[in-house]
Amino acid sequence: MKKIIQGAFLAAFAGCCWGSMGVACQYLFTHCQFTSQDLTSLRLMGAGVLLLLLTSIFGKRNIFKIFADRRNLVDIFVYGIGVLLIQYTFLAAIETSNAGTAAIMVCVGPLMIIFYFALAKKRKPTFRELMCLCLAVTGVTLIATKGNFSTLDLSYKGVCWGLASAAFGSFCTVQPKAMIERVGVSLVVGWGMFIGGAVACCLSSPFTMNVIWSPTAILCYIWIIFFGTVVAFWCYLKSTEYVIASISAILASFEPFTAVLLSVILLGATFNSYELLGAAAIIANMVIVSWPTHAETLSAESPKNHSPE
Repeated sequence: MKKIIQGAFLAAFAGCCWGSMGVACQYLFTHCQFTSQDLTSLRLMGAGVLLLLLTSIFGKRNIFKIFADRRNLVDIFVYGIGVLLIQYTFLAAIETSNAGTAAIMVCVGPLMIIFYFALAKKRKPTFRELMCLCLAVTGVTLIATKGNFSTLDLSYKGVCWGLASAAFGSFCTVQPKAMIERVGVSLVVGWGMFIGGAVACCLSSPFTMNVIWSPTAILCYIWIIFFGTVVAFWCYLKSTEYVIASISAILASFEPFTAVLLSVILLGATFNSYELLGAAAIIANMVIVSWPTHAETLSAESPKNHSPE
């Protein structure tokens, strides 16, 4: 039961970090002439370098040793490209439709993971998973649209890019699990970000960016790479060690809730009744996931769990 709560908290906190990053990104777009391509390459490269340095210094690990195993070399490269494709397809979904439509399309990701486990692992989805998925989709939809569904732009291109982003997100939730068991979360996230950032920098060189590096911009960038990327991805992948991947993906719906909440606190925006209802649905996810089932309660009360060993 304790591990389920830890996993639920880590996944929800990852969503909160991603939501806070959105507010910082908005400032850079509005006031510092950043483009989405600029920020994607700088974010991934900066986060990758930062996490690898932290792992080397504080974790006292040889960050290059993992490449002695050819499986790690292939898997990390695939994961890094996957992370980059998540960013690219999501931005393309926004560009061809709007942010609300893109956010809702990404909510299909947990459903893809559920179908994957059902087909590949012969594991049927539980009622709790389906209930949480419905709550997540409802919550994100209400927050993204503010109850005004006419704002949705369900264009063919927008939907396709959004579904592609959901697919890559699902892939990057399931694909690195075996690699994480071999080398740990920090090295997987660090090298994945570094590789994705290196490829992105080849496409959008950081030396030709026409951006404004004010003190506030620097603080926003540090927040984006540390909390919005390093901490968020680390917590998200770590959560898959405690709860199944579909639950982690569902709890990432805390991202739009956090973005709206911080907009209210920092930017003076206001909640309407639809957004409040959406926020309640997302918070309900956390409660339902963490609430023990009858089997878990019996297991916790079993005498063997109170053994001196």
